[in-house]
Amino acid sequence: MDRIYFVIFILLGSSDAVIYRLNVSEYNKMPPLYGLDDYDACMANPGGTFCVVDVNLQAGSNKELMKMIQEYSDYKIKHFNHTQIHRGVCVTMTCKEFLKNPDTNGSALDDVLGACLNQSMYTQYGLEGELANVLYCNKEGEEMMIDTGDIIVAVVYLGLIVINVVGSFYDIWYCKLEEKSGNPYLLAFSMRRNWARLTAPNTNQREPRLERLKLFHGMRAMTMFCVFFSHTTLIMSYSYVANPLYIETAYDDPLKQLLFNGSLVTHTFFVMSSFLLAYNFMLHTEKHAISWWHLPKGILLRWLRLTPTYALTLFTITTWMRHAFSGPLWQLVVTSEADACRQYWWAQLFYVNNYVYDDALCMPQTWYLAADTQLFIMGLLVCVVARSCRARVLSLSVLLVVALAIVAGHTYFQDLDAVVIQSPESYRNLYATDNTFRLLYARGHTNMSTYILGLAGGFLAYHWQNGKNIDNYKKHRWVVWLAFPLGVAVILSGGLFYQDGGRASTVLRVLYATLYKPVFQILVVTIILGTVFKFENVYRSVVEWRGWTWMGRVSYSAFLLHTVFQRALVGAQTQLIYMSDYYVVVVLSATILVTYICACGAWLCVEAPAAGLIRAALSPDKKHNDNVTKV
Repeated sequence: MDRIYFVIFILLGSSDAVIYRLNVSEYNKMPPLYGLDDYDACMANPGGTFCVVDVNLQAGSNKELMKMIQEYSDYKIKHFNHTQIHRGVCVTMTCKEFLKNPDTNGSALDDVLGACLNQSMYTQYGLEGELANVLYCNKEGEEMMIDTGDIIVAVVYLGLIVINVVGSFYDIWYCKLEEKSGNPYLLAFSMRRNWARLTAPNTNQREPRLERLKLFHGMRAMTMFCVFFSHTTLIMSYSYVANPLYIETAYDDPLKQLLFNGSLVTHTFFVMSSFLLAYNFMLHTEKHAISWWHLPKGILLRWLRLTPTYALTLFTITTWMRHAFSGPLWQLVVTSEADACRQYWWAQLFYVNNYVYDDALCMPQTWYLAADTQLFIMGLLVCVVARSCRARVLSLSVLLVVALAIVAGHTYFQDLDAVVIQSPESYRNLYATDNTFRLLYARGHTNMSTYILGLAGGFLAYHWQNGKNIDNYKKHRWVVWLAFPLGVAVILSGGLFYQDGGRASTVLRVLYATLYKPVFQILVVTIILGTVFKFENVYRSVVEWRGWTWMGRVSYSAFLLHTVFQRALVGAQTQLIYMSDYYVVVVLSATILVTYICACGAWLCVEAPAAGLIRAALSPDKKHNDNVTKV
C-alpha cells in the first residue's frame, strides 16, 4: 500500500489530485475500460440475452485503487473516464446465478445486471459497480422487421437501376454510340456518357481559363484522404477498444499531433468552395446581367445538386443499414445512427444540422455541408451586391473583421477552448458534449473567415487572369514553397493545448482561436494562386497529376459514403478492437478502396444524372452538349 502511495505521489508531481501518467503495471490494476462476452455463443443458446451496459465504479474495500482511478480520469484531455466502464454481457451465461426467471425484462433485468456486475467488480478488484445505463439488449430469435421506409427506399433503388439501364440502352441503340442529340432527360442516365465525363481530362472548350483550375481535383482528393484518416481513428475509438492505453498515450507522439490538430485541413473545403464560387461568378458576369434573381436561383441549384446523393445516403442509413448485420456492437455503432437520422432527417436535408445538437449521431461529418451551404448563401449575396472591385474589397474586409470578432467573442464569453480538444471521451461520444465543437467549430457563422479568404482568392485570380502582368512576382516563388511547411507548423502548434498542466490562459485561447484558421487558409490560398499562375513546378506537379481528376469528381459522394463503411466494419466486430498503427493503416486503406469504388457508382448513377437533369431543365431548347466537363 505504501508503494502505491509513493507511485501516485511521484506521478502527481506538482499537480493537485491529477495523475498524468501511469506505468503499464499500475494501469493494468484498473478494471478494463471495455469488455465483451462471447456474443455468438450467447445467441446460440435458447433464450440467450446479451446486453450492452455502462457501469459506474465506486469505492468498496479498495479505496486506494478507486482514488487512483479517479485522479487518473480527472485528466480529461488525454484520458478516458475510467470511473465508468462499459460491458457487453451475456446475461443468460455470465449472470445465470442471479437469473431466477429466464424471461426477465425491464427493471428486473436491471436488478440482475446490477447485482451480477457489482459482484464481479468486488470479487476481482475490491470495487463496487453501480449500473448506470442499459443501452440495449439483444435476445435470441429476435429480428428487426422490415417497415414501410425500408420498402420505399428499396423501390427507389429499383427505380434508379431501371432508369439507368433504360438511359444507357437508349444511348447505345438510338444514338448508336455517336455523340448525336437525343432526349436529354434520358441521356442524363446514360452510364456510357457519364463514364466519359468521369474519366475525361480537365479541359473546357467553352472556357479555356477553367483549365488552370484543375488543381482542385488533386486538392479535393488529398484533403479527402486526410478526412478519411481522422474519421478512421474516430470511429474505431467510438467502439469497444481492447487497448485504450494506445489512444491515451498517442498524445505524446509528435507525429500524431498532425491527426489531433488536423481538423484544420477540413476547412480547406471552405476555401475551395468559395474560391470557385467567386471565380465562376465573375466568368458568368461577362455574358449575363446580374440581378437579385441570381440569389434564390443559386441557392435552389445548389440544393438540387447536393441533395439527391445526400438523401439517398441518408435514407439508406435509416433503413437497410440496420438490417445488414447483427452483433454486440452493431446497435451501438450503426443502428444508433439510423435511429438519430430517422428523427432528424429534416435537419440534414435543410442543411441546418450543425445548429441542431440532438442529431449528433446522424452523419456527424455533414456539419460541413450545412456550414458550407450557409456560407454559400453569404458568399453569393456578396457576389450579387458588390458589383465593383472597390465594393468587393470593402465588403470582404468588413466581413473578415466581423468574422474574427465573432470567433473571439464566442471563445471569450462562452469560455471555449482554442481548438477542438480531441480527448478520448470526445471520441467516445462523437463530440456530443463538446461545447467548442458544437458552438465554435461546426457552425456556419464561426467559419466565415475561411470562406471570405476563399472568395478573396477567387476574385484575385480572376483579376490577375484578365490583364494583370504577374511575371515580376514569380521571383518570389519561395513564398509559395514556404506555404506547405508553414501550414504543417500551424497544425503542430495546436499541441500547445495538449500540454500537461493547467488550462491555457484566456488571452492565449482567444487569440489562437481567432487567428489560427485564417492564417492556415491564407497559406492554402497562396498555394492555390501559385499553382494557377505557375509560380513554381513542385507543388503544381503534385496537385495537377492527371490521376486525381476522377477522384476529385467523385469526392462529394466519397465524403458521404466513407463513414458508412467505417461504421459497418467496426460495428460488425464481435470482439474488442485492438488498435495499432498498422491496423489503423489497414482500415484506412480499405476505406479508401471501398469508398472510391462505391463513390464511382454513386456518381455515375445518381450525382451525374442529377446534374444532367438540371442542365436539361435549364436549357431545354439548346442542343445538349456532353463533351463539356466542368471543374
